[in-house]
Amino acid sequence: MNLTRVYGIMLRHIFLTIHQLERFADMFLFPVFGLVLWGFLANYVQIQSSQLAAFFMGGLILWVIFERVSTAVGVDFMFDVWERNIMNILASPITLLEYISGLVVVSIVKVLVSLSAMLIIAAIFYNFSIGALGIWLVLFWFNLVLFAVSLGIFSIALVLRWGHTIGPLTWILPFAIQPFSGVFYPVSVLPELAQRIVWFLPLPHVFEGMRHTMSTGKFDFGEFLVGFGLNLVYFVLVVLFFAYMFDLVKKKGTLVKL
Repeated sequence: MNLTRVYGIMLRHIFLTIHQLERFADMFLFPVFGLVLWGFLANYVQIQSSQLAAFFMGGLILWVIFERVSTAVGVDFMFDVWERNIMNILASPITLLEYISGLVVVSIVKVLVSLSAMLIIAAIFYNFSIGALGIWLVLFWFNLVLFAVSLGIFSIALVLRWGHTIGPLTWILPFAIQPFSGVFYPVSVLPELAQRIVWFLPLPHVFEGMRHTMSTGKFDFGEFLVGFGLNLVYFVLVVLFFAYMFDLVKKKGTLVKL
């Protein structure tokens, strides 16, 4: 893999993000506005329970890490689809692996910008510091990003196979699993059948671990390792699924229609 070409993909999308309002809004404005909205709700909840409000704000900030990375990978790919640029990229020396690697790195850069803005606003206006998670925030962040990348690549594979008409799945998939991820409430409030299923997702292990760390000051390595193991399984499956889909569209000749 040529890192120079990966860097070229990164620069292209960074420059486009700076100069196109819709991309800038997706990276910066929407997360900030969401924090302002839910921050006021957290202030109201704090009247009832300060710890519950902290759980709420922590869940929101960690959720943005996952949602931004997942959608950014797919959305940047969809922009190239809408601009009829996919074939131009694949006709160049850039390999598909380098292209997707560039999209992933760009999405991580974007989420760091979004996260920095949210942390500043949360600290100034809502007196909330993510420092309550300590150095363990890095491990939470790692599990979230790994699953987000897997979901983003899965979305790209679907678009490659069935075209841009299913592009909205890029936005839908993260929010479709949010109710079952325990972002703002423990998994125990879900129906019993749902509880048995959601533990096969990495996200509930991240958010349950977050609440455990914030309430006890101790990191739950068990939750982290289970989430990490599931992430590895899903990542391998998604890579195999993507390779299969890419090979299929090449054989069918549908890649040129994107």
